[in-house]
Order: sequence, then structure tokens, then C-alpha cells
Amino acid sequence: LACVALTVLATSQSLLVEAAKARGGGKIPYDTSAAVLLTEALKLGIALCTWLWQRKSLNYTGLESFQLVSWPTAAYAVPATFFIVQNNLVFLALSLLDPPTFQLWACFKIIPVGVLARLMLGQRRSSVQWVSLLLLSLGMGVTTTKQDSGAGTKAAASVALGISVLLGNGCLSALSSVLNEWLIKVQDPRAPLMFKNMQIYSWGVLTAAAYSLSRSDSAASWAASMQHTLFTAPLGGLIVLNNAAVGLCVSAVLKYADNLTKGFSTSASVLLASVASSVAFGFVPSRAFLLGAAVVCIAFYLYFGAHNAVLLQHDEEAERGRSPSESSTLLAAPDPSPFPSRGGARV
Repeated sequence: LACVALTVLATSQSLLVEAAKARGGGKIPYDTSAAVLLTEALKLGIALCTWLWQRKSLNYTGLESFQLVSWPTAAYAVPATFFIVQNNLVFLALSLLDPPTFQLWACFKIIPVGVLARLMLGQRRSSVQWVSLLLLSLGMGVTTTKQDSGAGTKAAASVALGISVLLGNGCLSALSSVLNEWLIKVQDPRAPLMFKNMQIYSWGVLTAAAYSLSRSDSAASWAASMQHTLFTAPLGGLIVLNNAAVGLCVSAVLKYADNLTKGFSTSASVLLASVASSVAFGFVPSRAFLLGAAVVCIAFYLYFGAHNAVLLQHDEEAERGRSPSESSTLLAAPDPSPFPSRGGARV
């Protein structure tokens, strides 16, 4: 359910920003740093209210082992700081790219995520799943290999800059995402999800507030920018609400699945964004885009297909020196991993 919600919300994220740009004369009509701060504050408020509502029914609330000044608490500041930088880079990329192109190139981070998940979390993937990650990246690239001959230099430069921003942001996002998954699953695993969200969102509010204030000339202009973003700018409040919902869905997917599942859920929004953009903004998919979308669909099948359970089991047994015939007797054995995401098709 969280994956489906994330797919829909990720699609609406780019579409809402595109609609706001259309109403704002082609530019984002609000302060993006203010939008990021408001998003973090809203996520914190929702997490706090949810945790308070759940607290009476919890045997372990997270407060039992919580220490304000400690390394575990400070660790949440790292992904929180990275997320603030990422969110601002996302707004920059959204202002330079159309929604389908943005969604496809945003999926680049799935490759460094897979590598870091293997190194930091020990998550295993079959050889077919690794191929599917490469195909997903290929699908992203194919969609923008053919530009219209009538496009101006400024448009081509904007696309190139937007893609470059997304590539750099993808590597940063991979590191912060895997670290966040580690905090949610490994660091004090008994603590409720919303209690952990409160910690990372608290750091997010502090970091975003510092960045937003540094961009303002005075407290009055900063307050005016916040008010304009939330209440006056076209679709500003709705964009903040949508982004907050995206963040909460991401934490749920990391808790019950993993980062690669989150990445595939986000990439599924490519198809939805292209269909919606063709209706709302006149986006006409090129042959290259359709080919890239087809490659993405193939990557989905290769990654989530049932064949991966068998391949992963054989890979594990080969590492232990057993033959395939011996390993076939163990296919029904339960997965010893503490996380459901550790085995192929179970991701």
C-alpha cells in the first residue's frame, strides 16, 4: 500500500510543480527553501501527532533508551542534512526538466543505492536483479538521447544542467537513503517508526530553517516568504502537503521493504507522469521515450520476477561450496535474514 501511495504521490509531485510553473510564467513562483522548511515542519508535526496517538498502546515508545546528547541521536542529523540539500536540488531539477524526463533521470540513484545497500546493509541481489538495475538506467538514458532539431540552445542547456543536477543528487541521495534505512531498521529496532521520524525531521527542520534564514535579508522578509509560499503562491500549499506525504510514505517503505523497492516505486511514476503530462501540458512522447519506458517495464519484470528466489538460493549455495542439486532441497527453508528485503523476489 505504501509503495502504491508513493508511486502516485511521486507522480503528482512533478505534475504540481509543472502546473505551478505554468501559472507563474514558466518559473517556480515561490521560495524553494521556504517550501522545504514548511515540508519538514509538516512532516514533524504529523509524526509527533501520530506517535502521541499511538503512545498509549505501545509497550516500547522509544523514550526508554532515548538520550538527547548521544551519538545515536546525532546520527539522525546526517541524513537529515543530506535530505535538505537533496530537496533543494530536486526543486532546481524540476525547474529545468519536464516531468517524465525528471522522473526517469531521478531513477539513476537506484544503482549506487544497490551498491551501498550491499556494502552497508549486507542485502543480496541475484545477477538478474543487477542486470535489471542497469536496464533501468539504460531506460532513463534512452528517453533523452534524441532531442528535437528545433529546440533552442537555451532549452538544450537547461536539460543538460537538469540531468547533471539529478546525477549528482542521485549519489548523495543513495548515501543518505541507505543510511536512513540503517537507522530505521538497525538503530534501536524496537522504537516506533514515527519516533524515529520525529528525530530525523527535527534535524531536518533545524537545517532547513538555517538555510532558509541565510537566504533572507531580514526576519520580516523571511516570514513574508513563508507566508507567500504557503498561502499566496500558485499551488504552494498543495505542493508542500504533497511533498510531506511523499516523505512519510518513503519512511514506511524503508521500514517494511527497502530502498530499491522505493526506487522502483518512484520509477513507476514515469508512466503515470508521461500520460498525465500528455493530457495536461501537451507533452508528446518521442520514440526514444517510448523505447526507454519499455526498457523500464522489462527491468521491473526482471527485478521482481519469481526466478530471483531460485537464483539467489543457488548463488548462496555456490558460495558455500554446495552443488545446485543439494541447494534445491533447501529452497523451502525459511529466510534467516532479519529483514524481508534481504532476499531477491521478497524485496
